[in-house]
Amino acid sequence: MKKYTIPALSLLAIMSGCGSSSSDPVDEIEVIPEVEEVVEEGVIFGPFSTGTSSEPKSVYFDLETGAVLELTDEAAATDSQWDIAFKRTEVSLNTHTDNTVGTYFSTINSDFYDDAGNAISDMFLNATADAELDNYLAVGVIDLPTEDDYSYDSEEYIVGDKFYNYDLTTHQVSAADDVYFVVSSDNAYTKFRAKSLTTSGRTLATITLGIQHQSALDGETEFAEEFELELDAVSCDTGIYVDFDLAEPVSQDDAWDIQLPCLTDSGVTGADFQIFIADEASALVDTTNSYLGVDSEAEQYYGFKSNLTEVKAFTANPWYQYNLNDGHLLWSQYGVYLIKTNTANYKLQVTSYYDESGISGNYSFRFDAISTD
Repeated sequence: MKKYTIPALSLLAIMSGCGSSSSDPVDEIEVIPEVEEVVEEGVIFGPFSTGTSSEPKSVYFDLETGAVLELTDEAAATDSQWDIAFKRTEVSLNTHTDNTVGTYFSTINSDFYDDAGNAISDMFLNATADAELDNYLAVGVIDLPTEDDYSYDSEEYIVGDKFYNYDLTTHQVSAADDVYFVVSSDNAYTKFRAKSLTTSGRTLATITLGIQHQSALDGETEFAEEFELELDAVSCDTGIYVDFDLAEPVSQDDAWDIQLPCLTDSGVTGADFQIFIADEASALVDTTNSYLGVDSEAEQYYGFKSNLTEVKAFTANPWYQYNLNDGHLLWSQYGVYLIKTNTANYKLQVTSYYDESGISGNYSFRFDAISTD
């Protein structure tokens, strides 16, 4: 979105005197300049560098002014002016109370994927910014969703309440025994799941964990055979703490790996329906039981996350597809995102992740305000 000012001339004739002789005063012409604002839609901004994979940096962008704000990550955490930020493949939205930014992914270019959700390579490989401009321009006020349809960046616990299922009809709680969690802690890896549980009132009474351990210090490359650890939550006091190395409950002062906080409900004491990992630990969720072990030398590429982790709204509908036709590049879907700030509505389309030299991490995109007047 670029704005141009075009001067125009308005003529105002001021008549003075009367008669038509050559000695009469001539008409005086006053030229009054007028300024007309013209908006050109679909202009591409960038590229903006987000650093390298080893030294990434954030680019904070203010959609209202169309400018990059020079902010550190620490300063951006309390700044309300920026709307959207880019850091390598990660896209963030401001969560400040004075400017909580939401996004909605339109259906533009949904045909880049088949009915099974698989990327159609030719659609990605043949798409260009110029060819996808018309689709972008076609998005307008009629495409704006309801308030409830917007998604926002948020935070969630990496394990949290994912270890159980809740039946809305019967109000019964059961173990999600097909959801595994891989924890990295103390130079070791542990895969665990909730195999069964019982409740007492609105608290956990017992929970049985299935645990598989892998010691990187001992040179182990795969998880050992699963064993069970049953935890009594009825006598819960300050919390239930588990040390995976010892494979047993420990005290709060010991080197624990996971914790179940205590809860008292209507006089009934038990564990809350939450599991937290230690501050120095990290974890990932494995819903397909696909990890036989962890390669310690490649741990940074597994996606381990801390106890409280950020959930990016753009993650649900990423702007790119990776590794098409064995090409280790990112290809844009040229999808159009509707962005809602505290003052305006916008549409945005990522057009490239590379600069003219082919260096990655260089974002180019087009955006425009959508008037609701």
